[in-house]
This record gives sequence, structure tokens and C-alpha cells, in this order.
Amino acid sequence: MICHLFPVMTNNYLTMEWRKNKMKKDAPPMNPTATQKNHPGFTLVEFLVSFTLVMLLLTGTVQLTIHSLLVKRNADINLKTAELSSSFLEYIKSLPYESEELKEGLKSETFQGEGSLEVFQQEWRVENISPNLKRIEVECFSENRRFKKTRLVLYLSKELGF
Repeated sequence: MICHLFPVMTNNYLTMEWRKNKMKKDAPPMNPTATQKNHPGFTLVEFLVSFTLVMLLLTGTVQLTIHSLLVKRNADINLKTAELSSSFLEYIKSLPYESEELKEGLKSETFQGEGSLEVFQQEWRVENISPNLKRIEVECFSENRRFKKTRLVLYLSKELGF
């Protein structure tokens, strides 16, 4: 009988040792960034990209909100001037034909809108077209926006009564 100085290794043990050695040779070298991928969190670049995207979205939303508020304010002023002019024309229609307010000439009135800080100016011109017909032109505008006026015209007939 032959005596072995080394213990006898089975086939499975040799295969496992060979695989371990093979994997060590083929494995990429260890570097610090490869081990960091196992840790949860964001890198600085990922954070900066996401922060930039969020800021772009917020900036667009804020600009859209500001623009819509300006458009709403302008629409409110236009509506108020139209209401003021219309109500004034209704008042004029209720006056007698020879009333003092219906004398020929240019008149104006300044007043503050209800529930707002806007100051409105209303001008009206009365023209005698004929002894039985008057033309009344009413302009109303905000003191802050003189370029945007609401203009309404009314013809009053003495014979028809309106």
C-alpha cells in the first residue's frame, strides 16, 4: 500500500477550488466607486439634474400664474368700464329730453370703483344732430389705462321718447 503524505481530495473539492481561482483571475479590480453603488442615495450630478428640472417646471408655472392674474385684472377692468358706461346710458335714457345733463357739450366725472383701488373716469359728449335727435357718446376708462377705453353711443329721439 502506498502511503500518501497529503490527504486525498475528492473530485468535488478540486472543482470548487478551481472555480474560486478562476473567478479571482477574471474578476475586475476592486475600486471605490464599484463599492459605492451598493449604498442608497444620489450622486451630486443626479441631484443637480433633478434640481434643475424642478426649477424649470416651477419657473414656468409661476410665469403662467402671473400672466393669468394680469389677464384677469385687465378683463375685470374692461368689464367694469363696460358696466359703468352701460348703467350711465340707462340713466341718460331715463332723463327727460330737455334735462340739464342732456345739454350740448362735453362733461366728465371721476370716481373710484366699488371694492377696488381703481379710479375710473367717464366722459360724455352730447351733440344735437337735429331739434328732435341727440347723439350721446360715453367713454369710460381706468386712470391707470387711459389707452384702453370703452365707448358707447346712444341716439335719443324726442318724438320716439327713447
